[in-house]
Amino acid sequence: MAALTEEKIQFLQHYDQLLHTMSEGFDYIEENLAEEAPPEVEQVFTDLVQAMQQLHQGNQQLPAFIGDTEQLKYQIVDFQEIVEMMSEWFEKPTNLDKKSLISGKVAPNFESWRVSMHQLLKPNIQH
Repeated sequence: MAALTEEKIQFLQHYDQLLHTMSEGFDYIEENLAEEAPPEVEQVFTDLVQAMQQLHQGNQQLPAFIGDTEQLKYQIVDFQEIVEMMSEWFEKPTNLDKKSLISGKVAPNFESWRVSMHQLLKPNIQH
């Protein structure tokens, strides 16, 4: 595989940093989502949805950057499953139901996926 350009390395570093930031967002929601939640919780969730859209766009470019491997294909499928889990947020009638969704399904699955994705990206983002 050809060496990556500085631009591609920066893209992968940004992608990896976005994963870390999103992890902090899920932590914030888990810590602050209660029956009477501050409005920031909804904003953080909206930000996470937008970040997922950015990741989805990034996922389109990853095969060209790091190789179209089986592992990457599995990661992208797992990502889609997390997106589907997140969409259940809009079906939950109460904040406690939303918190249960985030704490019980979305955040643990995202965290596991993030760690795997970081391992996949790591060889390409270290100088």
